Amino acid sequence: MRVAVIGSGGIGAVHAQMATNCGLTIAACGDIIESKAKALAQPYGAEAVTDCEGLIQRDDIDIVAVTTPTPTHAQYVIAAAKAGKAIFCEKPFCRTLEQCDAALAAVREAGVKLFIGHVVRYFHEFEAIRTQVADGQVGTPGFVKTYRGGIYPLGEGGWFRDYAQSGGVTLDSSIHDYDWIRYAFGDPERVYCQALQRSDALDYALVTFRMKSGVIAHVIGTWAHPGGFRVKVEVCGDNGMVTYDSNEAPLETMMRASAGSGPTMIVPGSPVEVSPYQREWEDFVAWLRDDAAPRVTPEDGAWSLRMALGALESAATGEPVTF
Repeated sequence: MRVAVIGSGGIGAVHAQMATNCGLTIAACGDIIESKAKALAQPYGAEAVTDCEGLIQRDDIDIVAVTTPTPTHAQYVIAAAKAGKAIFCEKPFCRTLEQCDAALAAVREAGVKLFIGHVVRYFHEFEAIRTQVADGQVGTPGFVKTYRGGIYPLGEGGWFRDYAQSGGVTLDSSIHDYDWIRYAFGDPERVYCQALQRSDALDYALVTFRMKSGVIAHVIGTWAHPGGFRVKVEVCGDNGMVTYDSNEAPLETMMRASAGSGPTMIVPGSPVEVSPYQREWEDFVAWLRDDAAPRVTPEDGAWSLRMALGALESAATGEPVTF
């Protein structure tokens, strides 16, 4: 199958390599900036194209990978659906729920397959935590805390710094955690958010969800570090807790001690052998070839955006938002 990558920036380069690792052919790389399209196309012997809409229409393209800035996702997903192409769309699915509705309608009408790149579902550590929780190893979960962040991103053309386009850390980055929390603990009931968004390299958000299951989820997102990047997760249950810190051990499980028991038990996770980005492409390709249900649905992508927009609304109003 032949892939057209629409958006030839950094994440486009990642997905081009992952698609290639899965045995697909990068046929063309599209970008409104010709130099970027050429730079990405060259290693794959692909064609560089500046007319992205025209590229999507070509008969020699089977799959369209949408890796452009978030506000443009809907237009390319809709164009690809109308052209009858299978679609891989980087998260966030869209910038507004109206865009999501229009894109989903086009996909359903065309009967094509759309995959949203919520890659955290494929990270080995997050997968292991979800499995341990589902297996009851920490008992009934009550509290979840995630932390994700690092240096303030510059972004091509500074679009990340334009919060109207990106939604800032609250939408663009923390949406990873919103999606995983819903994946692991079910739908949210309401959200409350406090956020600080400034254009001078400071963006920080504290987001709290109450899930319908009763679980409280606390999400910290930050683009305020002077450098680096860090991810942390903590899940507490009535029998114990499981934690992950990207700066420390891969995975650590601590069983809650009872009277007279010994020291806590630590279970390290397995080393990563295959990139989570490749694993999501493998899932997508299996869906295309074998019709095996993927881990992420388009509706999941819309739900995570709904959670993010609820958080932004709460930050703006100072009031909780009910879903």
